[in-house]
Amino acid sequence: MEVDPSTAEASGSKATNPAPFVEEPLVPKKKKEKREPAKVERPPGKTLLPVSKVQHIIKADKDIAIVAKEATFLICCAAEEFIKRFGEAAMVLAERDKRTTLQYKDIATVVRKADEFLFLEEIIPWTIPEAPAKRKVKDSNILASGAPTLLDQFMVKPGGDSGEEPRIIINEDGTMQVADSEMTDDFV
Repeated sequence: MEVDPSTAEASGSKATNPAPFVEEPLVPKKKKEKREPAKVERPPGKTLLPVSKVQHIIKADKDIAIVAKEATFLICCAAEEFIKRFGEAAMVLAERDKRTTLQYKDIATVVRKADEFLFLEEIIPWTIPEAPAKRKVKDSNILASGAPTLLDQFMVKPGGDSGEEPRIIINEDGTMQVADSEMTDDFV
């Protein structure tokens, strides 16, 4: 009796082997194609900035009582033009450094170099204000000179010179100071 291979597999007399794992060849990632920035054109009579938000900003000034709708529209158009010029000037600096992303240094440089943006000099500082430290700094790195700081006056160090703690005075305006030993007698 001959066994049909198709029925033999179905009846389970012959063990089936799963298909071997076939690796797909690795395809190198394509470089991102440079694409042109989208041209955004303002339709006539409309603005790209939300008019309601601009009205809200205008109303924040207590000196201005009422602003006409047409005046708000013109303020929106002027703000769009300002942002466009400011961005283009900063983008020129970024492209000189062969970058496609604007950085703070590009914007700060434009403020310092272009006369039309010089009024922003006080608003946009040359350097970014330092963010608070994320990790604890070792005591040896704080002051190389070893000179005491203002904070050292308020800190109680174990095994200090004198057994008594310094007296801290809180002023009416909320500031604190350390009372000198001569001054302590006046306050007691």
